[in-house]
Amino acid sequence: MGSDVTRERLEAHHGGAQFHDVMVRSFASRFGDAFWSLWSEQITPHHDDTPTYIDMGCGPGLMLEAWRQRFPQASLHGVELQSYMLDTARKVGQRIDASIHEADLHTVRLPLADGTADAVLSTAVIHEMREPVGMLREVRRLLAPTGRLVLMDWVRVPLTQYLGAWDDDPLAADAEPELRANRIDHFMEHNKFSADDLRWLVERCGFVIETALERRSGQFLWIVARPA
Repeated sequence: MGSDVTRERLEAHHGGAQFHDVMVRSFASRFGDAFWSLWSEQITPHHDDTPTYIDMGCGPGLMLEAWRQRFPQASLHGVELQSYMLDTARKVGQRIDASIHEADLHTVRLPLADGTADAVLSTAVIHEMREPVGMLREVRRLLAPTGRLVLMDWVRVPLTQYLGAWDDDPLAADAEPELRANRIDHFMEHNKFSADDLRWLVERCGFVIETALERRSGQFLWIVARPA
């Protein structure tokens, strides 16, 4: 799959550069106390004070900045493709001494040796991909034997539950057709894999799942996995 095709798919899904601002505004709420508790309990015990962390699909690079604040000696890497995300991520990377890699996650091959990463994060990425196997296999190559994959993504729920999570009713008599189309489009994108599908894919790509936590009433799944 060519990178231009991937960019076009992301553009259609996100609605353009405005998605950058959404990611910036929502970062603190998406990565709150529950996330950092998970990280401290299931990731940091498996490495020393100089870990190597990779964010697959780092967007504007805010996780890299958060990692730097908490792990000042870490080697940090972010992978991103969209130009409007890369512009900010590169500025963040320069400021905090993190490496930013422009790459398509379908074909990503980072210039890092096998088994050198202590943790790889993938957040709300897999549902956007045509297939995630290439990325998961690259993560498997990169992770040290004691490393961990943290995968967080949307999973399939009934349409009634998905629509009910929004603050509006796209099926109301006075709802605009564009609102209905937007909600159904997002339903199709966010409901690509079931929770069982996602667990199965991770296991088939060479991992052992240690934790699988349902979030947002089952609409989101957090997985922590180690190399098999």
